[in-house]
Amino acid sequence: MKRKCLLALIVLMAIMTVLPAAGAQEKATKPLRFIDVSPSPTRQEYFTNTFAKFKQETGIDVVYESVPWDDAANKLTVLGASNQLPDVMTTWAGWLGQFTEAGWVEPLNTYIGNTTDEYAKTVTQLVWKAEKELYGNIYTIPDGMMVKGVFVRKDWAKEVGLDLDPKKGWTYAEYFNAVYKMTDPSKNRYGTSFRGSRGAFDPLFVYMESLNGGSAYAADGSTLMANQEAIDAYTKWNGVYLDGSAPKDAINWGFVEMVSNFTGGLTATLINDSEVAATCLENMKDEQWMVMPMPKSDKDGKIYNTVNSPYAYSISTTSKNKEGAWKLIEFLTRPDNNIEYCKLTGLIPIKTAVGNDPYYGPNGPYAAFVQQLNDPAMVVPVAFGAFSFTDMHQGMMHEEMQKYLLGKQSAQVSLTNVVFELEKRMKAYLADNPGSAVEQPKGLF
Repeated sequence: MKRKCLLALIVLMAIMTVLPAAGAQEKATKPLRFIDVSPSPTRQEYFTNTFAKFKQETGIDVVYESVPWDDAANKLTVLGASNQLPDVMTTWAGWLGQFTEAGWVEPLNTYIGNTTDEYAKTVTQLVWKAEKELYGNIYTIPDGMMVKGVFVRKDWAKEVGLDLDPKKGWTYAEYFNAVYKMTDPSKNRYGTSFRGSRGAFDPLFVYMESLNGGSAYAADGSTLMANQEAIDAYTKWNGVYLDGSAPKDAINWGFVEMVSNFTGGLTATLINDSEVAATCLENMKDEQWMVMPMPKSDKDGKIYNTVNSPYAYSISTTSKNKEGAWKLIEFLTRPDNNIEYCKLTGLIPIKTAVGNDPYYGPNGPYAAFVQQLNDPAMVVPVAFGAFSFTDMHQGMMHEEMQKYLLGKQSAQVSLTNVVFELEKRMKAYLADNPGSAVEQPKGLF
């Protein structure tokens, strides 16, 4: 009897030692969920192929999910509120205020560890420095870097006698002159791909910041954009639409319409990020287009330009396999994979070990963008704020502008409605976060 009991005990112990191992194996092999907030056939093909390579190297499956950009903020908010966010997600910098406040994204400081030297200065000195200042930790690994430039119809500029040299650059006054000079409605040509819909306030905000040394707020959170100088700048910026240098329907244009009408031959200039270069390479002839740096400030001669990543990789706090999620991010940003991704999407790689790829050399299609990143005169202005402004970006910012463009209210009312709301949120953020401070403009040098 004792022998039977002993045998049963041995069998039970053996089962108990096997079960945890099986559970661990199940956890290790459970697929990671990945969500892309800006899906396209090109991106999906890249991720699908890269995830297959990742599985070959690690044995970990990755399930690709996507949500259209216009619905992404709302979708991730719903998933976050219900604790259903994927293991790894592509995020946008403008969401971090909301996501960090809600505790939806995992700090990555420990994962990054002592590998910071592997990353470009644009990542360490701008993206991560800003995140640490605004949110206390690093929460993202950029998928690639973007810096804005002005895409120009080189052939049209030559026709009207404009001598544009990317290495010399230009001022805002020269930029506005070029817009008006290349406008010719009789030829169905307009000087600019004006953005009147979602995102319209972004480049306008930077233009107005160029009059304030790259700042938007005083130390106490008060706005610097409610004075007459700011109102005049607001009026000048929107004047290219009101004066007929943009098509009437541009009041409803977002990213897709701006780009398609530039590459399609309707507009002469387009202010946008380096990612658009990939579309130009695919749809235009070399002699048709060029890229100028962002204009220099008419006030102090500096280039005020945003430098950021279009999207970044974050780990959700609800992930059951954070180590696996980090392995996936490491794999996606490994130099060979990152440079392949950047070429497909028109970005600048985030790692220093990318070699001497001609795409990013002095004669490559990204020369004007790289040139700005190496220009001591370039300053990265402050963002809207560390607080959540997703709702404003989705609605109020461009809606107030449209009211002015449609003659429903004055430039002063439209502008101050936005900047005083930003001021209100900035002051509330400073009050609710003792020890916090207003973000300061940044340079790489």
